[in-house]
Amino acid sequence: MGRDGFLVRLDQLSSSYLVLLFLAGVGLVAGCLLFIGLIGWAVGVFGQFVRQSIRQGFRLWERLFSWATWDVFLWVVLGCLFVGWAASRLLPVLTLICALIPLMMGVTACLAYMFIDLERYEVARGYKAVHNPLKGQELAQHLVLYGHQVRVPLLIAASVGAIGGFAMLNFGLYQTIGRGWYAVGVNQPAPTFVDFLANALIILLRIVDVLDFASSNHLLAVTYVRQAKWPSALLLSVFKMFFTVVLLQQIFASIRQGSLLSETITDLWNPHEPIHERARNALPQYGPAAVGPLLVSLGSITSLTKEQREQLPPILAAIGPGAIPALVRHLHDPHDHVRAIAVATLGHLHARHTLHLFAQLSQDPSDVVRQSVVDALGIISVTESHVEHKLAPAPAAVLMRPAHHGLWRLFRWRTRQDVVTQSDPIKLAVKTLQTSLSDELPSVRTQAARALGRIGLPAAASAFPLIGVLQDEHESVRLEATKALGRVGGPKTATVNALIDLLQDVSPSVKAAAARALGSFEETAERAIPDLVLLLQDRDEFVRTAVAEAIGQIGPLDEAATDQLVQGLNSPDNIVRAQTAEALGTIGESAQETAAALVEALTDGIDMVRAKAVEALGKIGESAAEIAVPALVLALRDHDNTVCALAAEALGQMGRSAEETVPNLIQLLSHINPQVRASVAESLGKLGRNSPMARTNLEQACRDDDAGVRSQSLRALGQMGCPTTSSKQTVLESLQDIDGPVRSAAVDALGAWGDLDEISLPRLLELLQDPNDEVKVQVARALPRCAGDTDAAVEGLCRQLLEDTSDMVQVQAAWALGEIGPAAAAAGPALVQASQTGEISVREQAMRAIALILPPESISTLVAGLKDPNSVIRKVASEGLLKAAAIPPEIVPDLIDALNDPEVLVRTNAVQVLSRLNPIPSAAIPLLVACADDSDESLRNTAVRVLKLAPEATVNKVMKHLAEDSDSNVDGQK
Repeated sequence: MGRDGFLVRLDQLSSSYLVLLFLAGVGLVAGCLLFIGLIGWAVGVFGQFVRQSIRQGFRLWERLFSWATWDVFLWVVLGCLFVGWAASRLLPVLTLICALIPLMMGVTACLAYMFIDLERYEVARGYKAVHNPLKGQELAQHLVLYGHQVRVPLLIAASVGAIGGFAMLNFGLYQTIGRGWYAVGVNQPAPTFVDFLANALIILLRIVDVLDFASSNHLLAVTYVRQAKWPSALLLSVFKMFFTVVLLQQIFASIRQGSLLSETITDLWNPHEPIHERARNALPQYGPAAVGPLLVSLGSITSLTKEQREQLPPILAAIGPGAIPALVRHLHDPHDHVRAIAVATLGHLHARHTLHLFAQLSQDPSDVVRQSVVDALGIISVTESHVEHKLAPAPAAVLMRPAHHGLWRLFRWRTRQDVVTQSDPIKLAVKTLQTSLSDELPSVRTQAARALGRIGLPAAASAFPLIGVLQDEHESVRLEATKALGRVGGPKTATVNALIDLLQDVSPSVKAAAARALGSFEETAERAIPDLVLLLQDRDEFVRTAVAEAIGQIGPLDEAATDQLVQGLNSPDNIVRAQTAEALGTIGESAQETAAALVEALTDGIDMVRAKAVEALGKIGESAAEIAVPALVLALRDHDNTVCALAAEALGQMGRSAEETVPNLIQLLSHINPQVRASVAESLGKLGRNSPMARTNLEQACRDDDAGVRSQSLRALGQMGCPTTSSKQTVLESLQDIDGPVRSAAVDALGAWGDLDEISLPRLLELLQDPNDEVKVQVARALPRCAGDTDAAVEGLCRQLLEDTSDMVQVQAAWALGEIGPAAAAAGPALVQASQTGEISVREQAMRAIALILPPESISTLVAGLKDPNSVIRKVASEGLLKAAAIPPEIVPDLIDALNDPEVLVRTNAVQVLSRLNPIPSAAIPLLVACADDSDESLRNTAVRVLKLAPEATVNKVMKHLAEDSDSNVDGQK
């Protein structure tokens, strides 16, 4: 007897209320579960499950099916389905096997598409990059390897595999163990594969209800296979759930990004600084999708402030090269500020492929656009000029672009045209900038001249156009053109003549710039010296300084120029005489012919003139010694203490020619003025090496009442070398001086002498605990020479490194340990701790010491240094790894990560370290290929050399991707 009853009956009148009560109860229970966090936990677990499923699906696809392009993939799927259909009558088990293969291919390929799409989203948000990652980013390795392969065509092929495989699986089950799992219409023949395929599509496309409605209203008579038992229904549920997840992931990603982007762009124009700042930092994370909406929003703004024009290009440039196509499309926008921002951003992105477009915009009717064009040309051209002559040939796989990338291009709305690249971008930029030198707007002319100057020698052809604007009515234009002429080279005769004429300009800044430019031509500008000499009397000090430096660069003064300068020293104006003497000192050795006139000026009645003359003789140096030394000896008795001190100092700069003046200097050690005594002590340290009398008097001066004299005398004893017993005793006594700088000078003297005896060394080590930081610093500097690798010295320096409160002392302690070298291996733990916890300068010096010493802890510490926020420390760490005796396998992932570093030197060193591995890790290949395409010559060459050691098949696979996508950053320019 059949069972016709129900466990619970709700089909009575009151059942409607029961349903509502049931739903209310479900809602109440759900609220409680949400309150206690169970639902949140469940959602999190489900999300983690989905993410892991996507990742594992991608891994499976990568291992099994990544070898197949989308068309090969599709043919394999269709082949399996055909074999399964053909074997359905004779070998239904083979049908099941042939169903599982395309089903697995379709599911894994769909998951791979979702995985790669998520990585594309991370690239768009700025968390990852496909080429040369910036600080805070990592390389999207999977996108680099498979991005060209995992696109919409593969998703379509995967859908065919999943749907066809599911239909074939149901067909195979019907043919074997599940004949009763499916319902077929009455009096209908046995279903075939086509019936199950139609069943899958009907359910997937959600047209079941439409068919049922048509059938019930006698509009359409249709019969199709239906799931009748729970196994087939369960398969169908899993099938529908899978495609629902794929669809929802794409929908939610699009909605979320679009909504947030719109709100962020609105916040960018908010007048409240915190909101504006947040939007400014967030916009680059949206990737290239943010470029178009942001530029469109600019069209609704009547005008931009100067601050906004300066802020927007860096924001857009932070998106990366992916923003270039959208920017190019807006170069012809009807709004001036949109074109200006687009041009400025392309400049920040160094988009060399857009230079030919800039040339067209250089005649734009908008002033702000033309100025942006000139600025952008300057930025791009400077970068190009630094690498253009050094660029190695691009890899063959990059240069030989395939003519097509698959049949799917037939379905694209537009075809991609070949990108026209300029064979000589620098020539094009220079030509455009030359045209801009005649622009009606002064600011454009100014920026054009500045840009040409920044380009330098590659812009030599612009010399005559620059000369043409030297008479511009605007000072800023003349100033930048003058500076540029000193950098671009060009015809020297014409340029020098133009610059000489400019020395008469009314603007002091222009005159100074013209003088510096003439100095850059050195002896070629010799004929400019008479005009330059006249400017040595200019009322502006910075002009006089620039002129004097230029004369020194040009070379020795001829007779006419010397006579002119001498006339300045004979001027009735006290200030002119002093300024002339000062200028001769700035000129330096090139002014040696004026030494006689300067000696004559030592008898001038004005103290300032005599002081400047003495100082100038000292700067001219030994070349003027023959005539200057006797006069300087007389100047030692000058009534002006400043002149006397400067004369003593100048004698010290005269070299061996002034050794005979040592007795005269010794007499002045008892001068009443401490400045004079200190200068005399300094000179005796240089001249009195062979004078026992000088040494004896300096030892006495080490007990002078003035701390400055004591300090200088101690340093002089150290400089003289070959210490006597008396000298040693004097210096050791000074280690206890009450004045910190004196103790520091005593330590300096011991350091200059070198090795210390058993009595002196402990007294020096005691000063590691001195209350004066300068003293401790000097002790650390002295110990590598005085104590070598003694245990006491290493221990003392380690205590300084870890316990001292002064960063300056810690840095010097780390430096000293590095100077000691491998013998200081015991300092490894202290250096490791300092490299991890110290201030930036301490960490840097500790890392340098580790790289020099290479203690047992060095490898792990250097690897940790590769992740330091400070770029200098990362560079030092990478250099240290180059010296490592062996490369442990566990640090290979960190070395691969270092290939993403924003610093070229870090990447180069990481490549060199990886070259020591055999074989080259496959995970490093995409990054090495990216390095081989870098603008830095050293990095390129190193990467290419290492790639030769890698498996050829792996390299070719990555190179094929580069060949297909190397110009993707300019896609859509046409």
